[in-house]
Amino acid sequence: MAEEKKPNFDPVKLEQVNVNKDYPMEPDEFDILFKHNCYCHMAHISKYGYPIVTPMFYVVLDDGFVYISSVQKYRQKIDHLIANPKISVSISNDGSNAKRQKSIQIIGNAEVSFDQDLLTKVHWAIIDKYWWDLAGNEEMRQAAFKGVHTPNRAIIKVIPNKNSPTSWDFGKMVDMYERGVWFNETYQMCHPHDIRE
Repeated sequence: MAEEKKPNFDPVKLEQVNVNKDYPMEPDEFDILFKHNCYCHMAHISKYGYPIVTPMFYVVLDDGFVYISSVQKYRQKIDHLIANPKISVSISNDGSNAKRQKSIQIIGNAEVSFDQDLLTKVHWAIIDKYWWDLAGNEEMRQAAFKGVHTPNRAIIKVIPNKNSPTSWDFGKMVDMYERGVWFNETYQMCHPHDIRE
């Protein structure tokens, strides 16, 4: 019987690791997390110079870029990004057990667009990703699209800097790499506190 693998909690290694290059995700796992995670955390700079971090729905189109939809008139992030396009995006899995925690970070610039063709494309992609339970019900899909595709919407395209994106796989840092992306493991951690029960 094979000896059970144990994590290596080397304090020097864990303190001095360069997470931007020493323990990247496997390419196919990166692709799955990048394209299919539920949401991202987007950071931009407010007009007062504060970093503002917001959880956002997002989609990845065929060109490989992250696209986010937001509202200009009733939100502030669009005007902030027009004034200062610096942006960062974090995409992390739900690996509540540290050895399965995997993350992607994108640092770059936001390209804000009001192009109607792009708005339409991104909004339908959002409907298909986040209103998946409406598949087959075209009347409700159209209603959902109408609710999202409103006049004050703008699209944020995330343009990565030269050395971005970067990724890390914490399991590799402690010599406990496990193949997988582990999307729903957080449920096991939070389940005892679910207010539905």
